[in-house]
Amino acid sequence: MNDEQFKPELADESLRVKEAAAMLKVNPRTVWRMIADGQLTASRFRHCTRVIRSQVMSYVKGNGKVGGV
Repeated sequence: MNDEQFKPELADESLRVKEAAAMLKVNPRTVWRMIADGQLTASRFRHCTRVIRSQVMSYVKGNGKVGGV
């Protein structure tokens, strides 16, 4: 994750780690682990890490293994 990977036009299609954790009903540390394990794709821009909203929604809908299983 680096500044070059972040696309500002996709900001509306992404979530902060804390927002993703709230949607998944998990601790933000779990989201960080998911990013490190490659389960979620994230981009970093300055001091903000963003997670792709569609991937989080996939987990929320039950396609993943996190929260509510």
